[in-house]
Amino acid sequence: MSIKEIIIDSIKYPFLDWKKILILGMIVVIYKIPLNMFPINLQNGFTDQFLVIALLINCFIIGYFFKIIQYSLKDTRELPKFSKWVNLFKNGFKVTFVSFIYSIPATLPIVILNSSLLNFYSHEPYFIIFIMGAAINHGYLHTIWFAYILYLLILFPISLIAIANMANNDGKLSYAFEFKVIFDKIKNIGWIKFYSWYLLTGVINLLIFLIGVLIGFILILVHTFPFEKLIAPLILTPYIYIFFARSIALIYQSDNTI
Repeated sequence: MSIKEIIIDSIKYPFLDWKKILILGMIVVIYKIPLNMFPINLQNGFTDQFLVIALLINCFIIGYFFKIIQYSLKDTRELPKFSKWVNLFKNGFKVTFVSFIYSIPATLPIVILNSSLLNFYSHEPYFIIFIMGAAINHGYLHTIWFAYILYLLILFPISLIAIANMANNDGKLSYAFEFKVIFDKIKNIGWIKFYSWYLLTGVINLLIFLIGVLIGFILILVHTFPFEKLIAPLILTPYIYIFFARSIALIYQSDNTI
């Protein structure tokens, strides 16, 4: 498939079943609840518990994301059902683990950098903010930006193909780390085509986000609170997840014709 065909197919795909979008949206809304409690309870000792709850719920979201990739790789046109929740959770955890491993080369320098500042600021309730601020004040901003760009432009897109490769092999974790196979796959797709797809999907995601901001602003003006706060997690976020999962599967399957 060409990039144009991949994008058009992926944009249309979520609209095949609005019910699935709303179900995924409800899970995203539930996921947001402990995150919204995070700043309130940060000084009350409940931070870790709420973050763990959010991460556990997120595994179901990512698990469905992974299931869409699997279905799409099997040339199944319909959106997958929300079933076998244990498998959804397991696969979501595996995808989260894979993403974490691929992020290590970018995050490790920041962790090492901040470790020397950690003890000094750990007594502060918002010590992470202080650590990042201290890193910037100590002239480490360029290191942070380098790590971020490294992850965004190299590690993250490669991790997407790794996840698709795992999905294409019955969800077996080891296939996410078959680096030669993964790089050969990208080479076969074509590096220019691959990064063109990656940048274009990023632009589309940004446009969807801006549409959500605009809709939320309009709803605020017409006094529909709290509906403006539900637009993004209930509709736009699940749409982006479904769109992106579908496009990952299609780019993984594509050849080197543009």
